[in-house]
Parts: sequence; C-alpha cells; structure tokens
Amino acid sequence: MTLSLPKALEPYRSDIEKTVVPFVSIQATRQSTSLKDSKIGGSPYLPAGVSYPVDSSGSPMALLCQLNFEEVPHLEHFPTTGILQFYLSKNDDVMGMDFDNPTNQSNFRVIYHENIEQPHAIDSLTPKNSIEEHIPFNGEYRLSFSMSKEALGVSDFQFEESYESIDMDQATGEENMWGEETLYDLFCEHVENMGHKIGGYAFFTQTDPRDYGTQFDDYRITLLQIDTDDEGENDIMWGDAGVGNFFITKEDLRNKDFSRVLFNWDCH
Repeated sequence: MTLSLPKALEPYRSDIEKTVVPFVSIQATRQSTSLKDSKIGGSPYLPAGVSYPVDSSGSPMALLCQLNFEEVPHLEHFPTTGILQFYLSKNDDVMGMDFDNPTNQSNFRVIYHENIEQPHAIDSLTPKNSIEEHIPFNGEYRLSFSMSKEALGVSDFQFEESYESIDMDQATGEENMWGEETLYDLFCEHVENMGHKIGGYAFFTQTDPRDYGTQFDDYRITLLQIDTDDEGENDIMWGDAGVGNFFITKEDLRNKDFSRVLFNWDCH
C-alpha cells in the first residue's frame, strides 16, 4: 500500500506506515436478501430451535447487521465460517447503548451461529421501520466485501501512543478555515478511518470510549463499524451523521466468545 500524503506529512511517512493494517471494507447496496446473506436490515438467519433475540422489555430486536463469513475475506483471528449477527432494540431511544456499561447486551446483542443449519422462517418479526422505531437504518442492504489497508487516524484511542514522537501542534506554514494549519489538522484530513468495515481502526465523531481509563484497553479489534451512508438510495444514519462501532478483545475473538463485545455509537 502506498499512502498518499501531503508534503508536510512526508517526513513522518515511516511512522505512519508502521501503523498500516489490513481490514475488510464493506459496501452496502439497497436490495432484498436471502436469509443467509450478509446484510444490513432484513430477516436474520436463525437455526431451528433458536429463539429470536428480545430486548430488556421483551420486544423483538431489529437485525442491524449479519455477516456470513463464507462471503467475507479472511482476517487474522476472525472466523472463516458461520454467521455473526448484531441486533439493536427498536424501542430504546439510545439504540441499545449503555453509557455506564457499554458491554451490557440488554438492548443490543451479538450472536454467532457457528454451524449453519436449515433456518426457520421469522419474516413476521422483521422490523417494518415505522417512525416510532429507534434504529439507524431504513430498508434492507446486501453487503459485499473487499480487502484493503489503512493507517491509524486521529479518532482511535491508539493515536497518541502510536505517534508520540510527532509534535501534532507543529505548524505547517499554511492557513485553513480555523487559522494556522497544524500537523494534527493534516492527519484529520488525510489519515482517516471512516466507512463500513471489519477490522482496522475505528472512526468516531466524538471520543473513543476506550480512552476513558484502562478497563477497555484490550478491546483493540474492530469487530464491526457501520458508518452513516446516505449515498444514492442508501439510508443509514446514526443520529446526526454518526457512526456505530463494536469492539472485542483478541482472546474473545479467537475463542468465538461474543458475550463481552463493547458497543458504542456517537454523532455530531
């Protein structure tokens, strides 16, 4: 991967390239899907005998995202088979997020079906996206995937420790709309981590929740990022053009244990 950097960041190219990691880029296309497809929205795959997930009020949740790993390019530590699902409460005005305990899955849920069997029909529980529902998407989206690479941007909590040798307040000699341009401004503009993805680094419109102390230091793997996407027919948006993230520890991912996933979303 050859990074395209402005002249003022060229002296720091080696520092930036040291942070480059692979990730799976996700493209969402608004269309109907089958039960086992990778998707946002729509009807989830559920094997016979498995109950549909409900929220803290006992109401059926909405399927946010389903990943069929037979369709996903392989990343280290991730499963190569099975279906991973992400659900959100439709009745929670903060869309499943627990500010005090972001791993509490009362109003969001992450479920892994390791062995794909004959599904049973659950169309009657598919959300209809009424105006009362608090979910960040309208419609149904088929997902496609491609491998890519990216460097660490300013949003991820690893930013300061990874670039500690660089004086981010250093002026570049140029002006921008906020005044004198700094190296930090250039990082914001040219090294970013937006988009739908699996793996790689995370993007936030506000603050990375892993930056609030040390209890979530081990949650360094981006299990899934769903960004605002209103291009063309797409209608995916977290609040005011925000982003949703799910994080997991390396140990839990290797063990296919999705019971302690950290969920966060924020917006402008």
